[in-house]
Amino acid sequence: MNLREAIEIAGTVSTKNSKMPGPSYAISARHCNVGGKLVNKEGSVCSKCYALRLQNFRPNVEKAWETNYQKTLAALEWENWDAWNTYVKAMVYQIKAGVKRTGQPYMRWFDSGDLINTWHLNIIDRIAFETKDVTHYLPTKEAKIAQEYGSIVNGNLIVRVSSPMIDQPPLTRFSTTTTVHTKGTNHEGFACPARDQGNKCGDCRACWDPAVSNISYPKH
Repeated sequence: MNLREAIEIAGTVSTKNSKMPGPSYAISARHCNVGGKLVNKEGSVCSKCYALRLQNFRPNVEKAWETNYQKTLAALEWENWDAWNTYVKAMVYQIKAGVKRTGQPYMRWFDSGDLINTWHLNIIDRIAFETKDVTHYLPTKEAKIAQEYGSIVNGNLIVRVSSPMIDQPPLTRFSTTTTVHTKGTNHEGFACPARDQGNKCGDCRACWDPAVSNISYPKH
């Protein structure tokens, strides 16, 4: 398999997200399950979705993320072993290539979009197994999917379940979570420092650290 073949199978794993270290993978936010409801709810963490704004104003982003979504959806035909196995191999190839290119063994899932179903999380868990030298960070608002799937098999995949409302406490039934807080309010856990360092992770790797139970992001 080469890079062009891997992209044709799975869509594009990007190394162009300047905020974060390492590669990342985005799918269209137009297909979010929980997020699709929260986007219309005032005070929710999705009410001013940056991903949808970006898709609306940049047709090339819209096309790329929709393509990634469709490639992923095709791999979720669980009875088609060849389809999902080939998708896993294509993703593993690109992630390893992205880590080599950036020199950063950190993978970010869903800088746009979210989990589609439990089988989707199963596939990502398998990809983590095939890339043991890479730490994977997966934030999700799909609490039901995370709960139904249960324990993540591979310790290098950090799934953080997000509270749906701004200034809402962490969801207590999950060991790793995220929240969003407004300026001047109390927040639980580790406050993301990106806003104070050029909107970049810099040297911070808290999101990928399972010892950090909750990451609280400032509202933007």
